[in-house]
Amino acid sequence: MSKCPNCGRQGLFLKTMKCLHCGKECCKRCAHYVLTIGIDDDKWACSHECFQKFEQKVLDYPMRNIGTVLDSEFYDLEDKLWHSACIEALSEDDPWRQRWLDLLKQGLAIRVVHIDTKSSDNKHQSDLGVKFRKRTLLELARNIEAVGRPLDAAEIYEKELKMYDEARELRRKEKQVLVKKTDISVNLNELIQQVKDGGIVVVYRCPHCGGKLKIDKDASVESLKVCGHCGSGIETMELAEFLRTVLS
Repeated sequence: MSKCPNCGRQGLFLKTMKCLHCGKECCKRCAHYVLTIGIDDDKWACSHECFQKFEQKVLDYPMRNIGTVLDSEFYDLEDKLWHSACIEALSEDDPWRQRWLDLLKQGLAIRVVHIDTKSSDNKHQSDLGVKFRKRTLLELARNIEAVGRPLDAAEIYEKELKMYDEARELRRKEKQVLVKKTDISVNLNELIQQVKDGGIVVVYRCPHCGGKLKIDKDASVESLKVCGHCGSGIETMELAEFLRTVLS
């Protein structure tokens, strides 16, 4: 008669398996969660604590090259990351771990691996997959914000992540920036007018190429938006600050 070393249950044909996190032997009665990989290989956790540790390893998986666009390529990459995260979260001595990693490197595992997480009594479905998707979308939103597209990031926060406070805050900040730029444009007009009224000529060097931009009686905000030498855009705020310094 066999005995489960985890819960002490005994049975003639009692089958035990190793915990997917700590490697401890357990039976289906005491195991808390199952990770189904493929058709005929289930991975069990000997306790809720071990499943939580396994889950955290999956959620901590690095989001490599997640990009800045929510398109079909994003979802393909997310799927590959999900499979990689679950497989690599298995204990190092798991014989299936390296087998599936090898297939993944060949681009095959994505088609043959099915991953499902649920309670051992089939009464509770884990939301690990949902949590993982949320994490990839959060990383995408942060990337979009980092490259200077706050309104696009706000769309991800609102529509995909339901993080309404974050979306509202990004839109509020962007509105403040737009108002500030408008104020600076008005101030720049006033500063240029002071140059004209004073009958002076001011030379501003393009920060991109070093070319000289002449600001005189014929200058206007529109004519100073782009460098005539290299075609680069001129930052209105920097130009306004330069004129304030010259005229003070």
